Amino acid sequence: MDRVKSSMQQVPNAIPKVIRRTGGANSLELEKENFERGQAVSINKAINTQEVAVKEKHARNILILFICKGAHTFWAAVNRLPLSSNAVLCWKFCHVFHKLLRDGHPNVIKDSMRNKADLTDMSRMWGHLSEGYGKLCSIYLKLLITKMEFHIKNPRFPGNLQMSNRQLDEAGENDVNNFFQLTVEMFDYLECELNLFLGVFSSLDMSRSVSVTAAGQCRLAPLIQVILDSSHLYDYTVKLLFKLHSCLPADTLQGHRDRFQEQFKKLKNLFYRSSNLQYFKRLIQIPQLPENPPNFLRASALSEHISPVVVIPAESSSPESEHVVETDDLVDTDIPALPVNTPDKRSKWV
Repeated sequence: MDRVKSSMQQVPNAIPKVIRRTGGANSLELEKENFERGQAVSINKAINTQEVAVKEKHARNILILFICKGAHTFWAAVNRLPLSSNAVLCWKFCHVFHKLLRDGHPNVIKDSMRNKADLTDMSRMWGHLSEGYGKLCSIYLKLLITKMEFHIKNPRFPGNLQMSNRQLDEAGENDVNNFFQLTVEMFDYLECELNLFLGVFSSLDMSRSVSVTAAGQCRLAPLIQVILDSSHLYDYTVKLLFKLHSCLPADTLQGHRDRFQEQFKKLKNLFYRSSNLQYFKRLIQIPQLPENPPNFLRASALSEHISPVVVIPAESSSPESEHVVETDDLVDTDIPALPVNTPDKRSKWV
């Protein structure tokens, strides 16, 4: 509670608890102007052209401003930014917008769908670049569009994807056809998350200590949101696939199993690599996936499934307090080589 109160005190020109009655309509207009000015200040502090990670306190201020509202004012401020002319600016917008979609008011997703066409055009425009932030922005925008579309189509799922097993069952309305289609949509959703993961890692020289440089942290910071999303999507696809295998012939679900296995290998690899980056070690505890993917043809294997849990320590140091080195001429010595499966340990996928 004290932390929330402290955060509220940091918000510039926050709405006062009691609106002054003196001055009538003029006073109300002044309060509105001050509030909107405060929102614009917070947004501009978080979304700028500096190649550094978005500071947690600035992102938190934006969340506090919009926690009880939709996204109209957010878009009014963002639409004034030259997102199509500066890739770093666009990248940091994507990061803040992703956080707002996850943790903001449910109306944020609905309100933001009005900007889908503009986001699609922007993704296509940045997609003409083959490297750097431009390419990453194109991938990130596709992910955000996919995220909005999924939650509009499946309104039972909150933006942060946190659901109980009962709520997951209710989302499919006890209809095997719904569960089948929902699994496909989750595969598409997770594919976009993995594409961004891979895009960021491919853009960095992982033989150097990129996670302690300002530029490296700028690219890595949004992956915290990706890790949070991906852990839930992986968990739900496992549970849905076991449910589908209890209702449909195995041959019918061969395509689902093939796609799951491909995504499992990528996510396991990316979680492992992320957990060994210095930048993430004090910000987030990343779960490790099992050695082999589940065997969906054995119903009892569901009891062996452990839902991956991502932990963000309450007292973790925020990105702005992480040690930042301004040079790339460093070599990582604490990142072990990726494990290689020996033939006798490979997945017995059927």
